[in-house]
Amino acid sequence: MAATVAADFVFQPKVWKDHVAAYFDDKLLFGALALRDDTLMQAPGTTINFPYFEQIGAVEEPLESAALAVDNISDNSFSATVKEVGKAVGVKKKAFKVSAAQTDRIIQEITSQMARRHAEKIDDDLLAEFSGVGNYQDGFTATGASDTMSVERVLRAKIVAFGDHQEDAIAIQMHSKQLYDLMAASSTGFLKADATDPMFDQPGFAGRLLGMAVFVSDKMPAGSQVASTDTHYAFIHKMSPYGIMLKQDMEIESDYDLLNREWVFTSNQWYAVKSFHAKISALDYKTARMLTTVSI
Repeated sequence: MAATVAADFVFQPKVWKDHVAAYFDDKLLFGALALRDDTLMQAPGTTINFPYFEQIGAVEEPLESAALAVDNISDNSFSATVKEVGKAVGVKKKAFKVSAAQTDRIIQEITSQMARRHAEKIDDDLLAEFSGVGNYQDGFTATGASDTMSVERVLRAKIVAFGDHQEDAIAIQMHSKQLYDLMAASSTGFLKADATDPMFDQPGFAGRLLGMAVFVSDKMPAGSQVASTDTHYAFIHKMSPYGIMLKQDMEIESDYDLLNREWVFTSNQWYAVKSFHAKISALDYKTARMLTTVSI
């Protein structure tokens, strides 16, 4: 009997490419707010740049006979280091001694889980990036056990961090325990979550508050206790607070190990992440941090 070779196998990376890419995008939580660039070309370990333009100066009020001064517009960039991540999953040949439909289901489960793990890894790196020192403005810091999450404290954090540009804030990310305190407060009202909202299908989306999309994730870091009470951080963001640069879509490949009679699936992705919090002035601040106590 002829041996099974790679050409006989039903898995075709190109066929599954769109499924993997869509599932990866669907599982990004923090990545939903990221400025995304899919043109990464550099190898892992190298430094790449996210470009941006510096601001020009204020307008002038010239005298009738005076000429306007010529200002320059210049560009700049944020540098970030390219990473390579991957995952390998093996399935014994015996597991595929089933119908084509069952084989297809096994492959879908493998590729879906790989895509989810890649999304989780990038989300973890984004969280570490925008919560790093220098990548946020402190808006509210709990000083007593009763300083739980509330509308008043969210608004205070926005104004302390962004001033009269607080209306530019588009999203807040908080822990589920903070969401409980927010919704338990009698002054909160309710979160508006319409199915027509562009963020409705994003992981963690709970609705809108003060015009901002509210995202809930238990990955939000814990702070030090205040008055013997647990705390968590929350983050408020303006548009494009951080970025992801990707090398096209996540790559999925497969090979057959003859000696172990096993199909091996591998995933591979190159990417870089960067916070865009501060450029040249307070007008460009992108992220505010809150520290609140939690009641449960």
